[in-house]
Amino acid sequence: MRPRVIIALLGAILIGLGFFYLDFSSDSNSAEVVNSAQPSEIKSEADIAVDAAPWGDFYAYFTEDTKALKPVLVGVAKIDAGKQIHPPHRHADEEYLMITKGEGTWHLNGVESPAKEGDILYSAPWDYHGVKASDDSPLEFVVFKYSARDSAVPV
Repeated sequence: MRPRVIIALLGAILIGLGFFYLDFSSDSNSAEVVNSAQPSEIKSEADIAVDAAPWGDFYAYFTEDTKALKPVLVGVAKIDAGKQIHPPHRHADEEYLMITKGEGTWHLNGVESPAKEGDILYSAPWDYHGVKASDDSPLEFVVFKYSARDSAVPV
């Protein structure tokens, strides 16, 4: 799949989450949506500043809070062969990663498995996760990382 199609599909998931936070007026039959955070917009890779790192490049498309989500990170990572952004890690945010090019190795809660184009990883809060590019293949993925505004930290 083309990266723009993938971004649009996964973006629809995040937009769908926002419908849970509609404000319904008792004086009207229609829903009034008040978005005090991220406005709707389309961004192209050519318009995104590249964050060059020792492992490759990162393009942060969206980092602004939305009506339903805080914090939010939507971006594309282009990882050099044999590299990873960081070792497997965990955090309070939920996260989806979708491989759009290349091959590598997934890490999910101590288990390694092959990562290939078209795979999607979902990581629940506090699960260890990561991906590393194969030694002979660069790897690209789209990331959607977020927390609900009112989500509680697990005990």
